Amino acid sequence: MQGTFFASQAAIPVMKKRGKGAIINTESIWALTPVEATSSAVYSVAMAGRHTLTKNLAVEFAADHIRVNAVASAVVGAPIYNNFLADDEVPKVSASFHDFHPLNRNGQLADIAQAILFLASERASWITGQRWGHISSALT
Repeated sequence: MQGTFFASQAAIPVMKKRGKGAIINTESIWALTPVEATSSAVYSVAMAGRHTLTKNLAVEFAADHIRVNAVASAVVGAPIYNNFLADDEVPKVSASFHDFHPLNRNGQLADIAQAILFLASERASWITGQRWGHISSALT
């Protein structure tokens, strides 16, 4: 959370000078719901704090034409899993999360990247203070 705050603090003066800007934070769906399988209280609180920071910065800097949004993900296929799972375990463990997602698949890094690119673009010029992301079947 501190990194998000300090990065925003550094970027905002530059964006003010330009007359516009877009900040897109990354969050996790765990900010909205506890995860029984893991002890995630500290992580969940940090993600909830990041969301509150996103909304507050959006309001605070809207007059400066600086938009602040977030992309929240749940389970996303990423190489990081190879750091703590054996190579042959990654596909099996990854597949075990498919039912958690309404689309019956985990997100991919490209899914996150496309959402971020859209929110950073002029096509999203009227969107600020929002959390975009995945809605899990666990939340419905």
